[in-house]
Amino acid sequence: MMPRSSRQFGLAVLVFGVSAGAAHAQITRGCSTAPPRAMGGALGRSSPYLDLASGIVDVHDNSSVLVRGGPQVAGRVEAPLAGAWRARLEGVAANWQVVQQTYGSQGQVSATRSEGHVEAHQISAMIGRQGGRDPACGYVLAGGGIYSLRYRGARLVRPGLALTAGIEVPVGRGTIQAEMQLHMIDTRGRDPVAGSAALAASISAGYTHRF
Repeated sequence: MMPRSSRQFGLAVLVFGVSAGAAHAQITRGCSTAPPRAMGGALGRSSPYLDLASGIVDVHDNSSVLVRGGPQVAGRVEAPLAGAWRARLEGVAANWQVVQQTYGSQGQVSATRSEGHVEAHQISAMIGRQGGRDPACGYVLAGGGIYSLRYRGARLVRPGLALTAGIEVPVGRGTIQAEMQLHMIDTRGRDPVAGSAALAASISAGYTHRF
């Protein structure tokens, strides 16, 4: 059976592809001008796809260490560029749960033990365009930023790429936004992460106030 983290990431890729295609297909039918400057925030859940470096967790016999998703909070500032093009500066903080699972003789999970949390932070800048039909506008953004991952005293700070697909609906002087993001972090095998890259997907809902 496919691991849970793999299924979550695969679902995120599918949702991003569908959302991006929908926004592009509708670009000529409305929402042709990006909204004015705005500031806001969002709450959601982030799910990583990564392995921790060897030795950073004392792994017991017949056990494995998993990094699971957790809550995230984001703050963002957005500005129009030209026509349907827009820009965003965003800061995000998330906690990813680390657990150690022990397996019985038949492969069943016999015990689950918490091993703390990975603290994930990012500052990213993205640009993109929007489309759709009023009052709902879809948008796709792409860019990059600096990512920080900290676990048990080990910390890496590395660049990465960010992709966003979302939809927003105006409410008073602001907008309600629902979106999904994909993140690809160039970890270079540095502690606390094993491997050359880490992936994460998130789903969130938030509000931005227009000025």
